Amino acid sequence: MEKQKGEFLNDLVLSFKNEFLWTEKGEKIAEALDEKIKAGDYSSIEELDLFVATLNRDLYTLSNDLHLKIDVHIDVPKKSSDFTQQPNNSFLTKELVSHGIYYLKFDVFPRLGTDFEKELVELMSSFVNPKKIIIDVRDNSGGSDETVNHLIGYFFSNRKKLATSYQWNETPKELWAIPKPQSKALSEVELIILTSQATFSAAEIFAQRLQLHNRAVVIGEATSGAAHRTMTYLMSERFLLHWPYERSTHARTGEDLDGVGITPDHLVHYNHAKEVAVHYAKTGKVLEQNENPVPKTSALLEDLIIALNSKSDFSYREFVIDYGLEKSQNQILRTLFKFRAVWNTDFNGRITNVHHISESQSRVFIETPYGISQMKIYLDDNGKIEKLMMRQ
Repeated sequence: MEKQKGEFLNDLVLSFKNEFLWTEKGEKIAEALDEKIKAGDYSSIEELDLFVATLNRDLYTLSNDLHLKIDVHIDVPKKSSDFTQQPNNSFLTKELVSHGIYYLKFDVFPRLGTDFEKELVELMSSFVNPKKIIIDVRDNSGGSDETVNHLIGYFFSNRKKLATSYQWNETPKELWAIPKPQSKALSEVELIILTSQATFSAAEIFAQRLQLHNRAVVIGEATSGAAHRTMTYLMSERFLLHWPYERSTHARTGEDLDGVGITPDHLVHYNHAKEVAVHYAKTGKVLEQNENPVPKTSALLEDLIIALNSKSDFSYREFVIDYGLEKSQNQILRTLFKFRAVWNTDFNGRITNVHHISESQSRVFIETPYGISQMKIYLDDNGKIEKLMMRQ
């Protein structure tokens, strides 16, 4: 295992030196990573998942790129984490809010294909006298850039240059939105896009390309700015590398979204964004929001942060016994220990945001010495934790 780790780390340093999308930045990352390797920062980590999590933390700190990460390669298909697992349908909800006002919720932008393109045609042909469409990407984890451009084409009556893409060692390429038969009606529709701190990758690109062309009003939270397309490489029998290979700049402003994110036209907390958007669609006015929009934390979340900031394993176990289902306690405890070992070594984390996704699901954002980390909490009917997932 130690030999595999060493060979992989050396290959990773070479990749940054020779093949990173930004040459100067890649050389700096390679130098910093090489110093960590020589200092023995990774050689003492025996557990594979802790090694990967620690390396991912350092790669994010050095690059500020949320797509750049390492994963463990296994021979059988790996079950997706709950942060990336998606339903079969690309949109979860279509609602008629009131006459001429529709609400759509996309949680992923899947790759274009015959079935999905047919699904989009049926969806975009189903509106009756549409005036305004609310498109919710608050929980959208990303997907295909081609799908984003294809979907945007429904909302322009003429070809529209969206962006210019740049790949390592390749000629820049222009990206265009192509109108569809439904565009005649849909190009006149007012679009309202809902975003959140969890809106990620292609979902951010979707919002940016429409917002900066003055084609949509964005309501919600600022996003993290994860905009670079990635390719996954098998680096060894053990390790996968998710490597950013393309960046894009908006056709109108020349902005690269990565590391910047979306700034909404109207800043509204996740928990209230749909309500505010519906009111805006009906009246053209934005509901006034509380100056402190972050919801109060529950006793569970307050005890969670106390446990995370504790130097005592007993506090972790006490939290798990108090709040975890018996069958889930080992998984919860393991997640908490990994979080402390990787993200919260100085024991000063704090909860900065909470999304109440449903009665049984919450998303928690925790500030750590290395940046913002996320936890997703699943509760049973009695309020006990069924599953606790960490996203880096």
